[in-house]
Amino acid sequence: MKVAVIGAGPSGLTTIKQLRDEGHEVVCFDKNGGAGGIWYRDDVDQDNPGQDNPGQDVAGQDVAGTDHHQTTKAYDSLYLTISMKMMAFSDYPYQGPQRVFYTRSQYLEYLREYADRFGILECIRSSSEVTDLTRTKSGWTVTARTSGTETREDFDAIALCSGPFQTPNRDIPGLENFTGEIIHSGEYRDAERFRGKRVLIVGLAESGADLVREVGEVAQACTLSIRSYTWLLPRVFNSTKSTDNGTVRSHVHEMLRRSSEYPFVYESFWGRSAVAKFLFLAASVVYGVATTVAAVVRKLLGKEFAQPKLNPFGAPADPPMLDLNTPHTDENWEMIRTWNHRSQPDGSWCQRSIFSKNVTFIPSLVNGQVVLNDAGIDGSDGATVRFKDGTTHDYDAVVLCTGYRRTEQFLGDLTVKDANVRNLYKHFLHPEHAGTAAVIGLTRPFSGGVPICAEMQARYFARVLSGKLSVPKDLDRRIAAEKAWEEHFTALSPRHTEAIPSQVIYLDELAREIGCLLPWWKLVLNPKLFIQVWFGSFNQSCYRIVGPHNLGKAAVDDLYSEPVENRRFVAWDMSVLQCAPKRMHPRDIM
Repeated sequence: MKVAVIGAGPSGLTTIKQLRDEGHEVVCFDKNGGAGGIWYRDDVDQDNPGQDNPGQDVAGQDVAGTDHHQTTKAYDSLYLTISMKMMAFSDYPYQGPQRVFYTRSQYLEYLREYADRFGILECIRSSSEVTDLTRTKSGWTVTARTSGTETREDFDAIALCSGPFQTPNRDIPGLENFTGEIIHSGEYRDAERFRGKRVLIVGLAESGADLVREVGEVAQACTLSIRSYTWLLPRVFNSTKSTDNGTVRSHVHEMLRRSSEYPFVYESFWGRSAVAKFLFLAASVVYGVATTVAAVVRKLLGKEFAQPKLNPFGAPADPPMLDLNTPHTDENWEMIRTWNHRSQPDGSWCQRSIFSKNVTFIPSLVNGQVVLNDAGIDGSDGATVRFKDGTTHDYDAVVLCTGYRRTEQFLGDLTVKDANVRNLYKHFLHPEHAGTAAVIGLTRPFSGGVPICAEMQARYFARVLSGKLSVPKDLDRRIAAEKAWEEHFTALSPRHTEAIPSQVIYLDELAREIGCLLPWWKLVLNPKLFIQVWFGSFNQSCYRIVGPHNLGKAAVDDLYSEPVENRRFVAWDMSVLQCAPKRMHPRDIM
């Protein structure tokens, strides 16, 4: 088929690659001057980059008063909130002895390498903005504007990969009468423009955590205003590892399958076979105990795995850090614990709100550089802002970390009911367009990466278009069931309809339909592979071992590149839990 891809960020790049793997003809439209999406900056990422200008947008004009639809870009100091192992694609995995966090420019370089390796750039029409998508009897018509010239072109199918960062959400009740400077985090480049000023930061997401720290360090006074608490997850574990190293299938299944009475809607390795499930879980007990015993023997023999001398940010592992430049002190840790207790009022073990995988702002709260106000904004008048707890303060500037409007994520005839991607199959396949339209990249795992989710969505879509995968006939029923399940497990983040509680379970379900999920019997008959997949750190290379466009031994080798040394106690705990009463809480055993 001839397929239009809108957007050349990470989701668009992998969509082009997966579509071409299935033999489709692809044309990609992107409004930027180069590939990379929000990671690409025209002001610094050209072939001959000049000095970064943090106060300018892609056109070189001051962001104040410009078209804010065009200004969303990654800021100067940005580090990934998950490791490169999780942000990489399964057909071009990150190669390194340790999980590390890339900077904005490093990740952009990875995307360029990916595009070069697979000849993706030849499909991209840069500086070409899609303005309309029209459904026709035979497919879709794409209207685009390039250098002031408008063109229309017909396609058999479309994949919208432009992401959620389109129109900043600026409609914040209570700030209508504020006369100081108001900018959105999408315009933020660095903190210099706030030096010596009184600044109010509204909202807190992962990027907001960085902004709070940076602005707090240079501002005369800084207040963080929030209405609710997001679950905080430090990026560094045990001084030397990325926290996502602890994303383990057995743990995820225990948390979502056995710690809740809510019906589990997805299938896993064993499908719906009671016999397969029994054999699989029996193997998990045997192999889990064996893994723990082997680890104990290694320790007694003095053959423990060597620990890295650097943390995932490239800093010395000693003194220990929780995050980038965030010391692991009692005060910082207690602040995180207090924050998380407030974010999870029901005290459940299974988190039901989105995570903020960035705690770099915590020291700023502890040392008083930033003052927290969780009452919410009541109103404003001139430079004065009133809070609902009765306090008032004067500010020179307000920074909005308030996300983006959902309706602008879609275009033309490609609309989604209630602008809610949970009304699509698996968040991406449109039920009303006979498998010819997909919205790829609007899936945000609590803990995990968007790129691999987009890749698996694109693999699914590409096979639907090539006729090798049939869309389920009971699509509406499945969408309704999965939507209800997700809403249950994300109940504390009701506005974030793109959120999914588990990347692992979501991807395994997609892989099962695509045909690239490892068969249960293959795992049971191969103890080493079973232990790595079930008790080891999640690695998306598991989806390239079997099935279409697999990498065979190369994928297996990448899977084994990370030893299961830090999974030994998880293996023991989870093997015991398989035999525990369903109502037993994991903390009763661990």
